[in-house]
Amino acid sequence: MRLLSTDEPDNPKLVDFPGVKPPYAILSHTWGDEEVTLQDLTQPASYYQSKAGFAKLRGSCQQAARDGFAWVWIDTCW
Repeated sequence: MRLLSTDEPDNPKLVDFPGVKPPYAILSHTWGDEEVTLQDLTQPASYYQSKAGFAKLRGSCQQAARDGFAWVWIDTCW
């Protein structure tokens, strides 16, 4: 399972957890234009930060962190 770290919402780090998974948040959303994908996160931050869906991804990381989670799962980034 791939999870996004919530500690740097402007530059989220994707980490693969093949075995035991840490506690993580799953936040519901609707898909829109320019969603940030797994492939986008392999590009320089300036690339995916300019996409319309990045604000939603950043907000999800921020909300998960406020709720006490260090990790968040986002379906477009699995």
